[in-house]
Amino acid sequence: MDEVLEVFRRGSRFLLLLHLLPDGDSIGSTLALMAGLEKMGKEVTVCSHDAIPACYRFLAGSARVVGWERVTGSYDAAVLLDCGDLSMAGGLERIAPFTQTVMNLDHHATNSGYGDVVYLVPEAAAAGELAHRILGGLGVPLDAGMATCLYTALVCDTGSFRYSNTNGKTHRLAADLVDVGVEVARVNEELFENRSKEALDLLGIGLGRLRVGAGGRLAWTTITEEDMAAAGAGLADSEGIINYPRSLRGVDLAMLFRENGNGGVKVSFRSREGVDVAELAKQFGGGGHAKAAGCVLNGSLSEVQEVILEAAARVVGGR
Repeated sequence: MDEVLEVFRRGSRFLLLLHLLPDGDSIGSTLALMAGLEKMGKEVTVCSHDAIPACYRFLAGSARVVGWERVTGSYDAAVLLDCGDLSMAGGLERIAPFTQTVMNLDHHATNSGYGDVVYLVPEAAAAGELAHRILGGLGVPLDAGMATCLYTALVCDTGSFRYSNTNGKTHRLAADLVDVGVEVARVNEELFENRSKEALDLLGIGLGRLRVGAGGRLAWTTITEEDMAAAGAGLADSEGIINYPRSLRGVDLAMLFRENGNGGVKVSFRSREGVDVAELAKQFGGGGHAKAAGCVLNGSLSEVQEVILEAAARVVGGR
């Protein structure tokens, strides 16, 4: 932490990077850090390979996120929050022209350990916790906008405080953020009650494809490129579909297979107690948390499903 704080205190210009297909934790923690650094008089650019999903655009600073084509000049450091591997933010080849220093601030146990400054806290419920610690260490007071960003990060990575990574510390931090000025009802409405018709159409397709196996211990569904086109949906509209197969009674391991448009398939994993999907994802070059992880495999949908389902059956069969 001392090294992290020293870099932020010493530098004057920072490039903050969101991971591919950014979620609420990546976006919320990064925007809060951006606001805090700017309060210190720093110049900050937040860059994302993908567009910010509509449900997160209520967050303060979200309209300032730019694509790579808008990144110019040199920076004292590139900062990655909630990014387990450098490839998830475009790779070193994209970052190197702008800075020689990479900061890796993360809470994933499967983090690859990349970067010049590494701060890993696997026991943290969300990267938002790390951002909160850093802002506190820098002596930056929170305002309502920053608190809302951090609260959103907590909500998204704890499944609205339902997952096992939630503990007393998580709730105490959430309470402190609410006291700063978070409008809880508004956050939940924006995140969960403001979905597009396209997203619901895609959910309907996913539910219609729901399958179970291994005596009811596995559940999975599939979203193809044709499905996305038929629903008029974007990649962000598939967020949350994985929670439905996971919610089935008796299911230990749930999967979502989604064609990514680049000749590959993104596989999302969710599990219950006793099944470590981070280890499963690592077998295929991915990673994440014990109960929420993912990977991307090249190949046809049928080929990827065959390989993954066989490995998943072994995981639940060994219990």
